[in-house]
Amino acid sequence: MLKRYPFGNTFVVTLAVLLASAGFAEPPPSAQRCFGCHSESGVTDHPEIPSLAGASPFYLENQLNVFEAGARPCRVETLEEEIDKCALVSSLNEAQKSALAEYFSGKTFGALEQEFDPALADQGAVVHEARCERCHSDSGREPLDDAGLLAGQPIAYLTRQLVYFIDGRRWQPKSMAPQTGSLDAREIDALAHFYARAGLEARAD
Repeated sequence: MLKRYPFGNTFVVTLAVLLASAGFAEPPPSAQRCFGCHSESGVTDHPEIPSLAGASPFYLENQLNVFEAGARPCRVETLEEEIDKCALVSSLNEAQKSALAEYFSGKTFGALEQEFDPALADQGAVVHEARCERCHSDSGREPLDDAGLLAGQPIAYLTRQLVYFIDGRRWQPKSMAPQTGSLDAREIDALAHFYARAGLEARAD
């Protein structure tokens, strides 16, 4: 299936199953710039940094293009050293971005071990079913929907990104804006706790 990124003129053929299974045995040279935050495995152990491992190549490369366009916040302020991710991505060519996406897609996702509020998670399940399940299927655990992996991501990270979407600081598809735009603070918190639980449930299976 031929897909077009919303930024730039890049066209890719999405062969998610093939790419995810093939992956890169060794990290491409361009991946070294990512390991300080996302680790070589692509699995986070930081409460405010997302895991990249296991997401679809399309989704990962698309996010690189979003950063390059400056369409989501560029600076990472949660680490000891401030990093401008938009500047980092802008120095990559198309082949390097594709290699990065394929490499991290081929890694195995691991949910962050984190505490969650069961009552909030129950509320978040209702919000997810009503607003998010259509695109983020299987409770945000399905990589092949090209919408990113939500289950098992850090609560603080998910909360911050939802606020970015609502405030217009991060690009989102037109179909997503009506779903996020009316979320209140309690629903945002509930969704983040729901995805934390969903990730840990997947680990237990």
